[in-house]
Amino acid sequence: MTVTEASDCCGVHISGVSRHLALLRDAGVVRAQRRGREVVYQLDFDALIGALRGFADALEACRQSSGETAAVKEGPDE
Repeated sequence: MTVTEASDCCGVHISGVSRHLALLRDAGVVRAQRRGREVVYQLDFDALIGALRGFADALEACRQSSGETAAVKEGPDE
């Protein structure tokens, strides 16, 4: 997806999309490939999954160190 395609899809100004995609690229979550005058961005699923797992592990460690327990919801009416 190009910056223009993402901007059109999401209704966000091109400059904002470009900045966000650059941050995601720098974080290793998306890959960028130049095609002529455009740059095509593609999500790196493995990198994103790894980042989200790391984030979840960090949250779990914080919760455990604070002594909090997870609330368990048993059903839709509970």
